Amino acid sequence: MTSKKNTSTAFTLEVASLVFVVLIVQAMELLLLARKYDLFTGGFLQPFSFRAWSDRLLFVGLSLWTDLVFFGLLAVAWYALASRWKISLAKALYGFTLLILFAMGGWLALKYKVLSYFSDTINLLIVKNLAGGSLQEAFGYVADEALLVVPALIAAVALAWLGFRLLARVIPATIPSTPLLTLRPALFVTLLATAATLGLVLVVESNPLLRYGMLKKTSYQLISQSFDRISDLDRDGYGMVTFPADPAPLDPRRYPGALDYPDNGLDEDGYAGDFHWDPRQTDDLLSRLQPRPGKHIVLIVLESARSDLLDKRLNGRLVAPHIDALARDGSRIERAFSHTGFTTSSIKALLTRSLSGGSDRIRLTDYLRRAGYQLSFISGQDESFGGMDNSTGMSAPGNYLFDARSAIGDRVFGSKAPGSLRLSEARVVQAFDERTGEVDWKTPQFFYINLQAAHFPYSHPTMPALINEHPIPRSEINAGNGEWLRATYWNAIAVADQAVGAIVARLRKLGVYGDTVLLVTGDHGESLFDDGFLGHGHALSDVQTHIPLVVNQPGVKVSKAVGQTEVGELLVELASHRFEPGRWQGRDRPVFQVVGSLNRPVLIGTVTADGTRTTLDLRERRVFFSDTGRWLDFDAALQDPRYGSRVRTLVERWEAIRWRSHLSRHPAPSPAAAPEKRG
Repeated sequence: MTSKKNTSTAFTLEVASLVFVVLIVQAMELLLLARKYDLFTGGFLQPFSFRAWSDRLLFVGLSLWTDLVFFGLLAVAWYALASRWKISLAKALYGFTLLILFAMGGWLALKYKVLSYFSDTINLLIVKNLAGGSLQEAFGYVADEALLVVPALIAAVALAWLGFRLLARVIPATIPSTPLLTLRPALFVTLLATAATLGLVLVVESNPLLRYGMLKKTSYQLISQSFDRISDLDRDGYGMVTFPADPAPLDPRRYPGALDYPDNGLDEDGYAGDFHWDPRQTDDLLSRLQPRPGKHIVLIVLESARSDLLDKRLNGRLVAPHIDALARDGSRIERAFSHTGFTTSSIKALLTRSLSGGSDRIRLTDYLRRAGYQLSFISGQDESFGGMDNSTGMSAPGNYLFDARSAIGDRVFGSKAPGSLRLSEARVVQAFDERTGEVDWKTPQFFYINLQAAHFPYSHPTMPALINEHPIPRSEINAGNGEWLRATYWNAIAVADQAVGAIVARLRKLGVYGDTVLLVTGDHGESLFDDGFLGHGHALSDVQTHIPLVVNQPGVKVSKAVGQTEVGELLVELASHRFEPGRWQGRDRPVFQVVGSLNRPVLIGTVTADGTRTTLDLRERRVFFSDTGRWLDFDAALQDPRYGSRVRTLVERWEAIRWRSHLSRHPAPSPAAAPEKRG
């Protein structure tokens, strides 16, 4: 009788532990969804929200079901093992509850912390891109942030120990754990739950509103991805369950976002029909422009420089008076954009003139070398980060390269990791002064200079306080301290501007400034919580991608939007007195942008000189039009007479860039060749 009573007690308490865990996880996730996404009230630029009570109840019901299935299967396995290993009921209960709540609590806390800085486009690929292409570097780069949670973890462990001691007084150690289900019932329940859940997942994936909400649920993500992997029969990375589904489950050439081979009658990527390739799209101006020596060129790249630094004032003072003077005496190109929002890909775009990472265009460095230029690269960062030195030609024989590795003892932070290694702006100017005293100015010179002042956390221990006395400590950076954060950032821009002024003064002192094309730009912009986010590389917006572009040459009339891949052409035309104004007009000519990578993008978009954006979210197959503020289904937008041409232009630009990249690596492609697969 005692044994049956203990078994009944164990079963009741084990079920109670499952229900308790599900309810707590539900509460935590619903709070996160409500606070971060305004999921139940609607928020700025949110494409969906559950405002009707019927929609809210349906969402909560589906959320409860997926949590019950997911954690229920874990509970069945957990208590079966606990019974087999003769673990007491108290330990089994506490272990299950504590493990799930600690894991989910930690994950949701991390997720909310990340999302409080970044948009929900963030994923491992984007984190990897932010860290120069290395996940190891990414985790190493943020490792010091982990130290901030150590006290909280110690406190949590202490509370967990106290909780177990209290539970042990209530539940005698003599009561053993028991399986929630024996083998046959467990198999039956598992099969029944799997079939029912598969049906619900198919319903959710076919409904944009439900899909938008449920994809933010951890249990749903894990369950739906498992179904998708099982149904991926051709192993191309896409299955038949989640959206967008594989349109050809047995054909590994065709899946959403596949490389679209042109004019073969197949729409491999599933966007806008078969890709038509015009060989003239490979035309490269510099391949037709005879290399010849001209004016000296100085290209200055400011880290995380937003376009609104021009004419910006803080506390009544101009933030960037030297760059403002360059724009006033020279030319200011109003609509210049980063293609990607990442440092490494942006620097590569500037110097290789390509987004593909291949050899589809002549690198600026190679062209200038053929034109007789001597090349010098002086940078406050480690240019090996993300392979920038090799891919851009900085480290080619005969070039001069000074970067943060060259003066490692002068670094402003203790870390020697490539992503953190950094020199002060004064040290970069010193290196520039030294190098300019060594070169022969009778030979045309090219200088690339990278200033890291505005890199997160927007200050360093030796940074001058030019317009803001007290920089925000890294631990205080949050949305609530937005004004303080922005004041710190603008001071960093002021320090970079001061360095630009010193560089100009040095060129004047040498008597070569009048024979120099000097261009100042940024690698990308920066969100500073003014749009709700922090950082860069995770949104196609003006604050993250609109960059300054100022050149000291007067009369440079440019009305079109300019991407970083075009800056090299502009420099060459100006330095060789071959500037053709007609090539730089056309306010409707867009710049292509991408979040993620070309082959695995999260977002792709175009932006024109008037700021009109067309953005395709490949996760949802929906298109956003900034001028109307509307989200439309891709296929509906493609057929809409108001938007169809914009959508088609966007897709064709993406497909053409990918195809050029493919041709640069595979000069003789075959349409039947196996395409690149999603990793």
